[in-house]
Amino acid sequence: MPDEFLAFPSRWRIALILLGSLGFVAIAAWMVGAFGTPPASDRYAPAVVAAIGWAGIAFFGLCAAVAVRRLFARGVELRIDGRGIHWTRWSDETIPWREITDVTVWRYRGQRTIILHLRNPSLYPGRGVLGMTARANRSLTGGDIGISLNAMDRSFDEAMAAIERLRD
Repeated sequence: MPDEFLAFPSRWRIALILLGSLGFVAIAAWMVGAFGTPPASDRYAPAVVAAIGWAGIAFFGLCAAVAVRRLFARGVELRIDGRGIHWTRWSDETIPWREITDVTVWRYRGQRTIILHLRNPSLYPGRGVLGMTARANRSLTGGDIGISLNAMDRSFDEAMAAIERLRD
């Protein structure tokens, strides 16, 4: 049995996320009239359609930018070993096992996320978008850190097996 679990970014999965994001940017741009007359809606006023389009451009443009950055990332994204769990998208620190009070699974529409429950979450603040949305994540999942392996080269089941094997 290996004494550590390593997961790297999956280039093809990230490329699919990037393509999807760019597709939604194109749809949103169409909604604001970038390709001619914007679509008409019987349900919403043209200003509402345009506002939704601009919001879509901003949100999915940000998603595309993050995907491009992740597409070229080369290092380990998730490390699970005898010391604890280190997820580079959350912070630069390894969260030691003694600080992880529970590990649960959150399911939504067929997707599974590893949820870490921490003894003192303030000691391990998240950074970037994940850090900014941590409070909402706690409300939604009931835990402190949600780790998704959707854009990594290893599976959820492999990560959970490593947690069970390496956790004190």
